[in-house]
Amino acid sequence: MPNTQKTRVDSAEPLLAGTLALMTFYADKPSLAVMQKIGRNLQTLQQHPQLSAELSIVCRRLAAYWLTLGSEVGRADAHSACRFATASSALQ
Repeated sequence: MPNTQKTRVDSAEPLLAGTLALMTFYADKPSLAVMQKIGRNLQTLQQHPQLSAELSIVCRRLAAYWLTLGSEVGRADAHSACRFATASSALQ
């Protein structure tokens, strides 16, 4: 059966869904290649015009974390991103 629901080409949803799937895969089988792909996807999402400024900031910080996974700077930035995301959702 053909998919009757059309996804806009400029939609952020496919990239977001793919990134979440990669994160799930990484949790099961960590690899450098997957880690870097997650970081690149988050960088792309950060620049997406459909994302709010707040979510863009979270994506930027998480991209820095995934691209430098294992370094102290990356860990600190990701912790800030998680705190920011929690604070942002509490305001909504």
